[in-house]
Amino acid sequence: MEPIDRRTASRPTRERSVRERPTRERPTPERSVRELASVLDSSGLAVTPLGPDRPLVLASPVILDPLEPSRSVPGGLLLGVGVAADSAGPALREAARAGYAAVVLKGSVSPQDRSGTTARLSAEADAAGIAVLVVEGELSWRQLDTLLESALGAVAEAGEAPTALGAGDLFALANAIAAMVGGATTIENLQEEVLAYSTLPGQPIDLDRQQGILGRQVPHLPENAAQYASVFRARGAVRIPGEGEALGRLAVAVRAGNEPLGSVWVVDPGEDLPDEAATALERGADLAALHLLRARSGRDLARLRRAEGLRRLIHGDDDAALVARHLNLGLRPPFAVLAFEADLPAGAEAVTLTRLTDLVSTMTESQRRGTWCVGEDGAVYAVLSEVSAKEGPLLRTLARRVIDRASTALGVRLRAALGTSVDSAPAIVASRHSADQALLLLDPEGKGPEGDGFVRAADLHSRLSLLELGAFLQTKEQLVSPAAQEMASYDTRNGSEYATTLLAYLESGRDSALAAAALSLHQNTLRYRLKRIRELFDVDLSHADDVLLLWISLRVKRTG
Repeated sequence: MEPIDRRTASRPTRERSVRERPTRERPTPERSVRELASVLDSSGLAVTPLGPDRPLVLASPVILDPLEPSRSVPGGLLLGVGVAADSAGPALREAARAGYAAVVLKGSVSPQDRSGTTARLSAEADAAGIAVLVVEGELSWRQLDTLLESALGAVAEAGEAPTALGAGDLFALANAIAAMVGGATTIENLQEEVLAYSTLPGQPIDLDRQQGILGRQVPHLPENAAQYASVFRARGAVRIPGEGEALGRLAVAVRAGNEPLGSVWVVDPGEDLPDEAATALERGADLAALHLLRARSGRDLARLRRAEGLRRLIHGDDDAALVARHLNLGLRPPFAVLAFEADLPAGAEAVTLTRLTDLVSTMTESQRRGTWCVGEDGAVYAVLSEVSAKEGPLLRTLARRVIDRASTALGVRLRAALGTSVDSAPAIVASRHSADQALLLLDPEGKGPEGDGFVRAADLHSRLSLLELGAFLQTKEQLVSPAAQEMASYDTRNGSEYATTLLAYLESGRDSALAAAALSLHQNTLRYRLKRIRELFDVDLSHADDVLLLWISLRVKRTG
């Protein structure tokens, strides 16, 4: 069985094979498997350590590949993907021979239960001389891998008892704040993503903190908006009382001057942290600002460059194909643009627009490969690649989720439209244009054909074509039916409804009964109006060409 570095397994390299690529090691390797288990436990993850404690090299975990021969990775951490706890013996022995310190398994065991599977697994680990970490819960291997990376970073950088606020990375700073203030600490950015969390033992946490750490995102709760608003309005630390099973918090905004960068939150289980704790937290926020500014500078520059490139794509830059290649986003045809338009309150702060763009980006880019987002003028455009004809229902579901999340998390109402599919990067602008046009055809309440705030341009092809034709006819009035122009002017001057009557008659296939019912008229009244139309505007309904031009002219005028 061959352990594969997960960073290289999904992409080829021109220089060396996957098996030849060295594992990236972290500094300060003098740690143990039990220390890692303690950090994971303090983050809210249910972990059962079995077997002997072993020295652990703080390197990126590798994934078990049973189809390849093993290689030696002394002191490393192996993810036992596909290995069941009740039949893990051979895998443990192979991992021990390869030099691993520990194998991570997913399952459900209790450290108090030493019979059955748990006892056998513990005995097999002892016999092989390798530690085992059994992780419980509905966690995917991808999520677990990310969490292990963070925990290894915390063990490597933070140490056991941080005392100096200036040392280490954000994890070390979170630990330092937790030690000084007296409660479990998280550091967040403006998008409410958990950037770092403390790992000191013995500090109580609640379910909200556990979920935030596991997902690296603060759970979306109804009270979030008010709480964050109070934190960012204040110039110092703010006490947030607990609600229900949630513990209280002591929180402070992180700023560079007057510019908000994020926030620091400390669990206050008894809601009785002293005033000195607030002062310590404010000092920690000043140091967190330095970290966030340093981390943000390079990321923001890359983000701005990407956003500018995406804007050039959706606006039809002459070098769209070159821009797409330069962005190196992996965009492949067919393309389509999914547009989200927001009803923002007057004078909405820039942070609201930023959060909206990040919310749409996070949900669409994480759930669909080959998707990139950019915000512009109160709208967010998701550029989709490799769009198949069968994806309509999936994209509708994705749009609904984004609309619902924006409503609950940000209090913002969204409408969404999927543009037409196109086959080249220069044509992406056409997809965006069709999405914008489709948004215009949503009813005043922002509801689509299924009442869900979502519409597909492909379902509105005729109406969109008429919109385009109407825009063209406005620049070429000589192509509009003279009778239609005269009829519209007459109705405006006299308050009559001849244009509406004739259009309803033509759209009902010249069926008098259907047209009269659509207009809520008696058939005799309809016949009288048709007679007057012939007399006043010299309309000959027996001439096919005249009727076609007349119908198109009346239809585009109504649509416009």
